[in-house]
Amino acid sequence: MLTQKLKSLTQPHWIEICSLLGVGLGVLIRLVQYLSNRSLWFDEVALGLNLLDRSYLELLDALDYNQAAPPLFLWIEKFAIETWGSHEYSLRLFPLIGGLLSLGLFYRFTQNFAQGRARPIAIFLFSVQGYIAYFASETKPYSWDVSMGLLLFMAVISLATLKPKLTKLLIAGILGSISIWLSFPSIFVIAGVEAANILSLRLWQAPKTDLKDFFLRRLPLYGSWILSFCGLYFGVINQALSGTDLADNWAGRYPDNLLDIVWLFDSFGRFFYRPLGFFGPADGVAMVAFITGCILLYRTAKLRLIYLSSPFLVTLLAAFLHKYPFRERLVLFLTPFALILLAEGIVFWWGRWRRKPAILGIIGIFMVITLIFMPLRRGLHGMIEPTSLHFDHVRPTIRYIDTHWQAGDKLYVLPGAQLQFEFYNRRFKLPVPDIILSQLQNIGIWKVSDEDLESHYQELNNLKQTQLKDKTRVWILLARKRPKSEEAIVEQLNRLGKLIERKQYPGAMVGLYDFSS
Repeated sequence: MLTQKLKSLTQPHWIEICSLLGVGLGVLIRLVQYLSNRSLWFDEVALGLNLLDRSYLELLDALDYNQAAPPLFLWIEKFAIETWGSHEYSLRLFPLIGGLLSLGLFYRFTQNFAQGRARPIAIFLFSVQGYIAYFASETKPYSWDVSMGLLLFMAVISLATLKPKLTKLLIAGILGSISIWLSFPSIFVIAGVEAANILSLRLWQAPKTDLKDFFLRRLPLYGSWILSFCGLYFGVINQALSGTDLADNWAGRYPDNLLDIVWLFDSFGRFFYRPLGFFGPADGVAMVAFITGCILLYRTAKLRLIYLSSPFLVTLLAAFLHKYPFRERLVLFLTPFALILLAEGIVFWWGRWRRKPAILGIIGIFMVITLIFMPLRRGLHGMIEPTSLHFDHVRPTIRYIDTHWQAGDKLYVLPGAQLQFEFYNRRFKLPVPDIILSQLQNIGIWKVSDEDLESHYQELNNLKQTQLKDKTRVWILLARKRPKSEEAIVEQLNRLGKLIERKQYPGAMVGLYDFSS
């Protein structure tokens, strides 16, 4: 059995203890983030509004607000809000389950694919790294991309024999057919690992009788996978691509041609920043460790390297064919496989500190501190102070307005906060006739141009002469702006009216102004 061939030697007791501690830490980090109950941000409320306004069948159509998600994920989310309500806990419960499940699956995965100290290192990184942990508490399917990727990897690799048991074929067939509807990139893991199976079995050298047995058992399996994928692609994905701007948004993320090496190197570098979560200069150090791990496995365990790299290669092929962007959260499902290779490289450099020349030892210590202790520190900080990870925190601004609302008040909502306001006002129910939505295009999050500021000033000045004329209490809701952009807008507000009070939340602000003068 292939998994037995790949499985490392019996691990020392301390490695098992450290691995379990890493899993436990990951559970705590994910639960704390979930229970901190930050506001739904822009993308989450965009998906949430689709869930609220559509039936189960309508969720198969192209979604509003330029969104896309697997149908099974949408249906489970729809069931959750119908059962427990449209609050953050119900919307994020299923992603949390996916995040917690991925910890257990990765623990099991490392038993076969990581050796010695590389195992607890990989588990600790998987547990604490920001993006991997973060998506366990966001209303998006990315935590399930990771879980299903690991589950499928282990299911398909168990078929690495010419005559696999029918029960294993049945499990892989059912799991693969369903997972495609829960996680779009599942198909890349299935294709990659099965291709690695074929390479490991050396089918081109197998006798004809063995080939016949292989295909007789495999054809129903392949048929179920292909049928499921075709149903999803032509029934759902095509509609999403034609009914949204996603294809146009993704166009700049694809290579220009099959020989676009610059794109390949750029994508490789970006991968270590997002989704792996190593910020400069740690991303460069992580690349060195990763390449080291690849070289080590190439020399000592080629089969492991083939399997771990197979999902990467298939996903890159899809990117070169302009079928799937190799960018950020869309490739989060590849992080478990990358972390194994990264951990192998860290262990190699860690072992240099007692050897000559001394410079190698210094490099090893620097790498351990950069790639293990710094992410661990950030993960612990996020667990101790979960509010430090909050952003676009609009819910408390609307609650504050609702609590302090008086007869005759008006509310002016800037573009960056409008989608979240639409979602949350279904809960707070501020009077619609007293709400004014800005008609401007959403202006930059990072930097607001002079033209944007002038347009904003003119719109608000016109409102001051009409709908807001002589109003002594006008609420202003602002979100999705970095501090400098926010302050530039506030400076203009202060020129138009008298500030009565201002409440600040992470990534959101509410101000009360007197426009009567």
